[in-house]
Amino acid sequence: MRLRVAFFAFLATWLFFYEYLPPWKTVHLFSDIEGYHYPLYNYAQKAFHEGRFPEWDVAEYSGLSFVGNPQAALFYPPNWLVYFANRMHDGVRFQTLEDLEFLHCWAAFLLAWLWLRRWTQTEMPAFAGAAVFAFSGYRMAESQHLGVICAYSWYPLALSGLDDAVRRNRWTPLWKTAAASALCLTAGYPPTWFVFCVCCLVYTAAIAPWRQLWRPVAAISFSLLLAMAQLAPVLEAAAMKAREKVYGPSIPGGAFFYLQFLLPNYYDQARSVGHLGPPWESYLYLGAAALLGCGWLLRRGLWKSMLPPGALFLAAMLFILNPAKIPEFVIESLPLVSEACRAWNFLAVFGLAAAMLTALGLDDLSRARLPRIAWWIPAAAALIWNARQWIVWREGGHFATGWWTALEAGLTLLVLCLLFLAPQRALVQAVILATVFIEFKVYGTSRRFNAATGSVDSMFAQDMRTGGPEMLAMNAAVYARMRSDIDYRVVVDSGPHATELRFYRLATPAGFDPLLTAQYRQAVQQFVPFHTDREFIFDWSNAEMMDAFAVKYVITTPDAKNYAKLASDPRFRLMQPAEGYYRVFEYLAARPAFRFPGKARRVNWSPERRGFQVSSDSGGQFHLLEQFFPGWKAYVDGHPTRITRVRTTFQAIDVPAGSHSVEFRFRSTAMRAGIAVSLAAWLGGLFAVMRARPRVRPPAPAT
Repeated sequence: MRLRVAFFAFLATWLFFYEYLPPWKTVHLFSDIEGYHYPLYNYAQKAFHEGRFPEWDVAEYSGLSFVGNPQAALFYPPNWLVYFANRMHDGVRFQTLEDLEFLHCWAAFLLAWLWLRRWTQTEMPAFAGAAVFAFSGYRMAESQHLGVICAYSWYPLALSGLDDAVRRNRWTPLWKTAAASALCLTAGYPPTWFVFCVCCLVYTAAIAPWRQLWRPVAAISFSLLLAMAQLAPVLEAAAMKAREKVYGPSIPGGAFFYLQFLLPNYYDQARSVGHLGPPWESYLYLGAAALLGCGWLLRRGLWKSMLPPGALFLAAMLFILNPAKIPEFVIESLPLVSEACRAWNFLAVFGLAAAMLTALGLDDLSRARLPRIAWWIPAAAALIWNARQWIVWREGGHFATGWWTALEAGLTLLVLCLLFLAPQRALVQAVILATVFIEFKVYGTSRRFNAATGSVDSMFAQDMRTGGPEMLAMNAAVYARMRSDIDYRVVVDSGPHATELRFYRLATPAGFDPLLTAQYRQAVQQFVPFHTDREFIFDWSNAEMMDAFAVKYVITTPDAKNYAKLASDPRFRLMQPAEGYYRVFEYLAARPAFRFPGKARRVNWSPERRGFQVSSDSGGQFHLLEQFFPGWKAYVDGHPTRITRVRTTFQAIDVPAGSHSVEFRFRSTAMRAGIAVSLAAWLGGLFAVMRARPRVRPPAPAT
């Protein structure tokens, strides 16, 4: 049965996202998955293709720990499928990232069904609840955030482990909770893991006596050991991070914001609508099936059944509303927690709670003694309504907006009510599930919040991001010259975002990463202020700043407001041939990212290793303008030497007079220690579970 469900769930997921997938691909996911996550995967894949493990990120902020970036998620097992699929490419095909997300949607549906099936007497309600979890509003609106989606998919596995542990009064089923926690933590977005932990604790308190809370605490604690390969370098990087306030401000929109869980299209989400609505606009619709299931439970007064999902909902609202700022006070007093708790991510709990309410409500409704009507009447109504919805979606998705969207949701709800009045034979239940599927499909895919026209892989077939040889929109000779100067940095006046430079093996002092360190922020603020918590505008006209960060090239475009200033500045030279949309100006007084009072020559240069040959009559300090970080070691003639911090954030060593070889190496000690702990935890946990399994004794021989 489970294999059949897995197969048909996979088929349903493919159909749900068919326009995002070959052979009928017409749209692609966009926003953060394309602009932030995709460059991270690309950077890692290029390192693997070169035969090295990506420990250090040269691309942003004059260097950062790559293994310490939780959103790189190097130790998240499903990500290895992406690297394996692109093993023959010097880059990553974007389709493989989309496939990864859709596989997680399939896993979310399957795991939710396995969890909810324990609570229902028939299959159909569990399927409907699983659809609410895997296809409803929050999941589809967050499809641009790959780490969130991957982490969110493991929630049901954890709760099913807690169910089994409580019902059997055994600890062994907690392997599911521990594994789900480790996978959620390593998936790439720690705030979603924090919500996961809250859900596990609250859910256990709702289904079992308080003394059973040791179960989720033990499972989550053990999962930290399982995930230590990634957690250890992340904690090391977090210790240097510039602190930012991420919890506290309430979600904008007031009470109306939450009506979006009930209204599918209050703001027009058709892709042809180019403008954005107010700040609180989102797609959060829970679906008519969830409304029906919740409404039926309330009508029947099944309060005991509603306790677990109700407790989850109340816990989420506590963190979202932050009453009297008491949660904020507690969270801010816990340093690590304060960096991993965001009110927005607690909206994920609504989908989880609604999935359970849907399954419980529809299960009771399907067995209720109700007046029955001929099955073909609601089936025909469903066919007509679903066809209408599909046609509107195919023609651009211009559904009713404003309060009129409540009418469309109400009609879907009416169709479902009629279907439950029919005898609950297999055909009727199939029509119910088809109605649920189509409603989520038409409101949740190819919409303004999760789809852009075309295929990234087709548009950038010759670009380095997909493994091609070029940087599209820039002259090939100019790009080759920039690439050869690997010991200089690039800034962008007008052109690609700083995160996109990872595609092209270019380094920049700018960036857009939550791991921005306090020391680097201080170094930048000596010249310019930050205009957001992560971004600043590099002042290319400041010669001191250009020299301090070893900048040689400025990328811009002919229509940029600073183009004329750059062209008239005698310190810059427009690189030839001046073709393509992106133009590059060379700073003529640039110095490389290493400094020495004598002679210094670069011998080798890779992200984790920099080698030089130096000579001087009197010796002196050798400066490497790469951000100082735990894990960097320096050697003079093969002998270790002490690194000191210079210019707030960079590295320096003392070199004696004469000719010497100098080398800097980055090796994450935290990562290596974490790998050892994780391996021991996985092996130890597997051994303990296998030993604790009840043994089946062979029957005694007949006498």
